[in-house]
Amino acid sequence: MHIKLFVLSICTLAVVSCVNNGKKTSTDSTDNDTTLDVQASAESPLDVKPLSGYFVKNTIKVKDSLTFWVIDNQASFDSLFGVAKTMNNTIDQPDFGTQVVVAATMPPTYYGTQIQLAAATSDNTNNNASLHFVAVSNPDKGSSSIMPLWLGAVPKTGKSTFKLFTGDNLTSTITEQQ
Repeated sequence: MHIKLFVLSICTLAVVSCVNNGKKTSTDSTDNDTTLDVQASAESPLDVKPLSGYFVKNTIKVKDSLTFWVIDNQASFDSLFGVAKTMNNTIDQPDFGTQVVVAATMPPTYYGTQIQLAAATSDNTNNNASLHFVAVSNPDKGSSSIMPLWLGAVPKTGKSTFKLFTGDNLTSTITEQQ
């Protein structure tokens, strides 16, 4: 008798839990709305190839906290940067036929500051590029100063405007006409 009563109470609980009193729950959806609210993004990642093995020539005096250049030819590149060749490093050569070089530098510092590219995007609708840089420094003062430098090559794609940011603050806008 107890078993029959136990089975009856379990069946009653099951029926009560399945009844939703006519209310529609999110799992009972009968809408077959398969439309997606998708919009094409005008921005995409910018293909940036970092270049290593260079230094800013000591004839170049940098006064701003971050100074930017967009370089489209070998002669201009060579007038700004020297090769920092050691016994075991590789020097990355830009191809000015297919690439433009973007450079970021700062005044000399004793704190081992490194300039890093935080984000790089390309606006596909108007062929503009946005590059966001950050500068990270060592808290301890070194015995000699260095001039921080970041170099990167981006593909040539015709007339481009490069928006160069320090963090999220627009620092410089450079328009190149190829």
